Amino acid sequence: MQLKRMLASALICCLTVGSGLAAAGAEGTGKSFADISGHWSKAEIEYLSGKGIIDGVEKDGKLWILPDKTITRAEYVKILVGALNKNNADTAAASFRDVSPSHWAYKYVEAAKKEGLVDGYEDGAFKPDAEITRAELATLLVRAYKLKEKTDHQVEFEDVAASNWAFSAIKTAASNQLFEGTMENGKTWFKPAAAATRAESMTVIARYMKQLEASTSNPNGTDEKKDPSTPTETTTPGSTGASGSSSSGRGSSSNSGGVNIALSGSDLIASVGKGNPISGTDGQGNSVELTGLNITGFRGDASSINVEALAQGKVFKTPNTVVPGIVGPVIEFNTNGIPFNNATLTFNVNSTGNIQNLVAAYFNETTNKFEFLNTSTPGDGTLSFATNHNSKYVLIDKLAWEQAWKNNLSVTSEVYKPYVDYAFIIDSSGSMSWNDPSDLRKKAVTDLVYKLNYNPNSSMVTETVTVLGNVYTNSVHSESDRAAIIDFDSWAQLYSTFSADGATVASAVYHIDSSGGTNIFAGLKLAYEQFDKNGDPNHRFVAVLLTDGQDQDPNGIKDWNMIQTAYGKGVMLVTMGLSKEVDRLYLEKMALLGGGQYFQVLTSDELEASFKTVVETTRHNEFIDADQDGLDDYYEVTGMLLENGMLVKTSIDPVSGKDTDGDGFTDGEEMGQPEDVVITADMVPAGSDLVGKTVKMFKNFKSSPTDPNDKP
Repeated sequence: MQLKRMLASALICCLTVGSGLAAAGAEGTGKSFADISGHWSKAEIEYLSGKGIIDGVEKDGKLWILPDKTITRAEYVKILVGALNKNNADTAAASFRDVSPSHWAYKYVEAAKKEGLVDGYEDGAFKPDAEITRAELATLLVRAYKLKEKTDHQVEFEDVAASNWAFSAIKTAASNQLFEGTMENGKTWFKPAAAATRAESMTVIARYMKQLEASTSNPNGTDEKKDPSTPTETTTPGSTGASGSSSSGRGSSSNSGGVNIALSGSDLIASVGKGNPISGTDGQGNSVELTGLNITGFRGDASSINVEALAQGKVFKTPNTVVPGIVGPVIEFNTNGIPFNNATLTFNVNSTGNIQNLVAAYFNETTNKFEFLNTSTPGDGTLSFATNHNSKYVLIDKLAWEQAWKNNLSVTSEVYKPYVDYAFIIDSSGSMSWNDPSDLRKKAVTDLVYKLNYNPNSSMVTETVTVLGNVYTNSVHSESDRAAIIDFDSWAQLYSTFSADGATVASAVYHIDSSGGTNIFAGLKLAYEQFDKNGDPNHRFVAVLLTDGQDQDPNGIKDWNMIQTAYGKGVMLVTMGLSKEVDRLYLEKMALLGGGQYFQVLTSDELEASFKTVVETTRHNEFIDADQDGLDDYYEVTGMLLENGMLVKTSIDPVSGKDTDGDGFTDGEEMGQPEDVVITADMVPAGSDLVGKTVKMFKNFKSSPTDPNDKP
């Protein structure tokens, strides 16, 4: 964040046009910028740099262009005037009251005024430092190049009505394939009032300049000047006259002047994969492989298309910031800036989770938000989605995504569940005989089950409980927490089904011994089965795993998707390590997938305190702040929801949790306080029943509380 601010302070230098400006058709020396590697606009930015239209700013020995930063009206006019290669106007008096001759952009604004590109506002202002909107971007572009609407490439945007002041300009620019819009829930949106980014502003100019170059050079070597906005039929060498694919992978010519390309099998690997399959995996054993690509109205060839499977950590780098439900790698689709109408990507998804729950989402790097797409899962192990622009895409388990939002539902939304079903999954391996010789784990669990929360004014009901094969009936309050006990060593055994009676559960706890191996996943599987069979749908579900060692599953089966699938059904997993030798990263990964948190416990006091913390934070019926950082511990454990749907998790340790990243600012100062926000359709996958409900969201997020280099 500090680096971005330092670069922003050098903003005026970022888009420099030299006095010896290169002509639009003359190539300069393209520069390499440090912040566009892998960026969707890389080709267009380097193209403009090669023309001498943009330079960038030097910092720490590197050149930066700030592609995702918004751009002001003055900055955009500067680029546009440079791209047009217009002489700077020399006027005796300023045309606008807020752009005096001393203003850095004066000569560019005056040149734009002279060319009839800008009018300003009714009050005589130009507002040079105001962010330029996408609607204004389109309008200036249409004026600058005197574009005409193409009738053979019409694009309808859901949010651009005929009554919009920029309707005609937006329609014209889109028909010339300079704007694509974004696809959300099967509809195309332009977002005219959104602030344009530097990447967007440069891309539309570069696209048009490339079109201009292509239309002014004919095969005979003479320069025949044509109006590139006039509809013409373009024939791409190598395209066939019928649908299907040729040896080059091209299909039939499209009405918009491009070609249709259909690729699969060896053609896909040879051209798009450059000889290698396009595939990737994640840490849960899920693999995703591109098996089909259909692209229509493409103005390039297959060699210009790039699809890459990126590791999640390469894209989402912030520590302890989680994308709920993400499955497989991040898919980057790129046509090197060459326009196309639509692309459908098909993947084989090898997942032990439920593929029917997966939905594709576009990660908008400008807004840093996820936008869900229509996703097809026909039941044959494949998944496909369509897009009309270059970007990064992810597959998300929609149930796990929604569960993260459910955990943050506001009490005022009347969907809060005050009582909890706890499944205590207790390690009884042989190593417990020396790691816990005093059976502290038994004492800690027993103390908790005797203090299960209940409503003393609720009615009494009869429950049936099975403890080690014996069936008991108890009279308990109808509104009460419940607990179940699962013992695991080389295999797992159910010691007690869910019960609200502390004495009954405690009797099961005392049968736990210390013998055998450490089959963690067997214990998890049995606990999840109990939630499925006997969990109270009116309760929240929390699984608490306590172990002292390494997982020793004799069959080598580690079903990581089981944890995420259970989380999607509402089961939060909390893990605890009771020794210095425990595989901490292993247990942290479990907790991360299960929507909970990991606790390291080395003493009896820490064990009891951790169990108490789990109960207090999962009950969430009062504000608890153990680390005094100004944040409710409940949100720190389950994850603090950001506007883009990501979760931030921080420490609640009373000693070190106040400032998790040690940057001098408390977690509360960096996160801000949550606000009640009504969930809208664009925040969740299509058809979600969460729309209209109220969620606690951390909209005042200032900087990452888990990254010492990011400070408010």
